[in-house]
Parts: sequence; C-alpha cells; structure tokens
Amino acid sequence: MRRCLALAAAAPMLFGDLALAQQPQQGRPAAAPPVLAIPPAAQPVPPPPPPPVEIPALTAAQAQVALKVLRAADLHGLQSKAYVPEGVPDTGVLSAAQQSALADGLVRYAHDVRYGRMDPEDFPDLWRVRPAAWDPAPELVQALAEDRLQAWLDSLSPRYSGYHALRRGLVRYREIAAKGGWKTLADGPKMDLGSTDPRVPALRARLAVEDPLVVATGSATFDKPLQEAVQRAQRRYGLKPDGVVGNGTLAYLNQPVGQRILQIVANMERWRWLPATMPATRVQVNTGAAIVTLFRDDKPVLSMKAVSGKKGDETPMLVSNIHSVVINPPWNVPTRIANEELWPKERANPGYLARNNYRVIPVEGGQPRLQQASGDSSALGRFKFDFDNPFAVYLHDTPSKGGFDLYARNASHGCVRLEKPRALAEALLEGDATWTTEAIDKQLEGDKTVRARLATQVPVFILYWTAFAGGDGQMNFRSDPYNWDRELLQRVGVLAAGTKV
Repeated sequence: MRRCLALAAAAPMLFGDLALAQQPQQGRPAAAPPVLAIPPAAQPVPPPPPPPVEIPALTAAQAQVALKVLRAADLHGLQSKAYVPEGVPDTGVLSAAQQSALADGLVRYAHDVRYGRMDPEDFPDLWRVRPAAWDPAPELVQALAEDRLQAWLDSLSPRYSGYHALRRGLVRYREIAAKGGWKTLADGPKMDLGSTDPRVPALRARLAVEDPLVVATGSATFDKPLQEAVQRAQRRYGLKPDGVVGNGTLAYLNQPVGQRILQIVANMERWRWLPATMPATRVQVNTGAAIVTLFRDDKPVLSMKAVSGKKGDETPMLVSNIHSVVINPPWNVPTRIANEELWPKERANPGYLARNNYRVIPVEGGQPRLQQASGDSSALGRFKFDFDNPFAVYLHDTPSKGGFDLYARNASHGCVRLEKPRALAEALLEGDATWTTEAIDKQLEGDKTVRARLATQVPVFILYWTAFAGGDGQMNFRSDPYNWDRELLQRVGVLAAGTKV
C-alpha cells in the first residue's frame, strides 16, 4: 500500500517578515521581540453520544417468545448461553432484574445474528468486508411497542439463500454428529474401479453418511456406483473428480464431522458482514474456491475458474467497483516480487529480463523498477480489470493457462487470474458502441495499451467461502487455504487460541 507524506508549509517566512517590522529604531536599545501567541486550530467537537435506549418491560407472552428464540440461537451458529439469563422461568413472569437481563440478551442476540460477533476494529487488515454499524435497541423498543417481537427477531438474519443453505447444512451435520459422525478410513493403497479391498465396505458406509444416493452396504469390490459416489464427493471437496481414492481424497473423507460444523459456523458469520442486499449486477469472487461469477438481475450469467493468492500472499476480502478494462496491459512489477524473484533470476541467468520483455526503469535516488511490456507474454495477459482498493490487487488474464486445470488454485501473489478474461471483458463492455467485439479484436492485433472505461461501474465482491451449498443442496467444503476459518472462530470466541479447525 502506497503512503504519501504531506510536508507542512514552512513558517520562517512569516516570522521573518514580522522580525523585519520589529527592528529597533536607531539610537534606542533593542527590545526583546514579542512572544507570539498563535491560537491552536479549532478542533471539531464530537457530538455527545446518544443517551442509552431504555427497553420497556416485556409482557409474559413477549418474554416467552424471546426465550424461545434465544434458546434456539444455535440454529444460527451462535451459542444460546451467551444470551439466555440464568434462572429465567419459561412462564415469562420475570422479576425486574430478570427483565433487564433478558433485554440485554435480546440486544446482544440481535446484534450478533445480523451484524456478527466482531467489532470493526478487531478485523484484520485483509478482511475489508465489514458490516455497517447498527444499534438494535431502538428497533427492539419499536417491535415491543407494536407487539411484533417474533416478526422482528425472524427478520434479523441475512436473507441470502446462501446463508439459509448453511443453516440447513448446520442442522444436518449436527444430526450426523449426534449419530456418531463417520468412521475414519484406514490408510492403504489407492482404491479405484475394479479394486477389491477390505476397506471398500467402510468406504461405502462413509460416503452414505453424506450422500443419500449411496447404498451403505455392498461387496468389497469397487464398482461403478461407488466410483460415481466418489466422484460426487470429490466435486463437493473441490478435488479432481477422477473416482480414485488416494491419499488426498482419503484426507478429505477423514476430516471429522465437528470440523465441518465449525466451517459452516465460520462461513455463516461472514454472511453477516455483507450489506442487506447485494447489487443485482456484480462480479463475485470466491477466493476460497477460486471461482469468479458475473451476476445480472441477481442470476449467474458467467462463471469461470480463477487462481487466487497463495498462503502468505492472500487475496484480501474487499468490496469495490470495476471502473476500467485495460486491454494489453503492461505489468508494473511490485518491488517485493522484483527483489525476491526477478532480480535473482537475472543474476543467475544474465539476459533473463530482456528475453522476457522486462524494461528496467531508472528511479532517481532509488532502486530501478521493472515493467514487463504488454503482449502475449505479459504476466497480465491481454486483459486487466481495475478497481480502487488499498492493496493494488485486480483481476487479470494470464499466459499461464495450465493453472486452471489444477483443483487447488491458490497460487498467485494476491491478484486474481481469470480463466475467461475475454468473455468477462465483453460482458462488462456490452452496449458500449466504442468497444464492440470487432473493436476488441482489432486492438488485440497489436500491443498498444488502452483503457476502456465502463459507462457504469460494476461492483466487485471478493469474498472467502469455504463451506457452501451446491445446486443439489449438498454441502461443499474447501480446505481453508488461508486458515481464516480458524482465525475467525478464535476471534469470536468459538475456539481457544491455537486450536485448529
């Protein structure tokens, strides 16, 4: 992130002029110059905080509604003990102290289920998707006065289908846990179609716990239905669906059900950070699964694989607006990448930079910087999608298409590489008479860099989902490549510090 230092205007000229005016008259002793009292700049006085909202006593019926909802907080991945006062009777007939404790619990619950359990100052720098400030107390008072407490409480959670799919998944995986979860599969040689292995019956039973299409019992021969079940599981985990159970697939199958529950809870928390509604037209990036989707009228119209940042170069979560498509972009190499990767290659193999179309640009008083020329060999490929953000990240093309064939696609320095950049460019520029398909083709014939500004900026949401429901309603899980699930759960007090998910 670039920082600029603003230099304050020097004051000596002002004092110099004043000193000249105060010169002593000839023949008289010099008087001490007066001491100037410069009043401090007026500082704006912050408005006083609003007085605390007094919540009226709940009726017995309202108290019963409140207790029922608070005791079911676990349905939202929250902990009911954080909101339900001890010793409160189910009858709803409460003492003054119990009334106050219940009101406090309602305010905390409303805050947590809509806003989340983290305050903005507690967010790490890379987590720039943050909820807008909100005080639930005034709304609670109004809901009590209008006797619509139940309806208000029901309206608090995010209304996104993705959130409610996680709620259903949470119920299901807790039911699985209550029945004992699943057994760990033993290590051994890979299992694939036609294999006869004593572990095959255990594999069937394991898959049947999550997949309703699998028959839990069968022979010890790895048959076609079992292969198809393995492929479905691999797709749910973001693995290559080859139907072969090797070490990688085995590791995913052996993740305990408790870990899956915690992943669901962490992702439900992230949904609370989003605005109440998202723009109907938007570009949505899931760095956890390395997928980019363009939505129009709130429906996905273009989806593609991506390569997002690797561990240590995590792609930040953020919200911005795509304002330009750069065709034939040059790559201005960040200093760290130049120092750690490119200059060492040049020293080890002189001429490397020239052969790969890098220019060395002198910087007065500093280290030269590197720029890679536009064209097919540029690390940014032929398209770059610009949006303002403090991390200098963007979406872009790449000449290295092989990365999209991988199923673990966290490998960049933080920017997001796109599988179908041309398709996204045409979709964003659709309707622009200047940038027709033919005009883009003509521009791509050469290497000249041009910036095509969008007539209407398109919101971009870079998010991090490691648990989500697929089109069939089945839960999908990813590996938490940045360990952000664990960090989030520790920050909201679900896990002790140092505990792994």
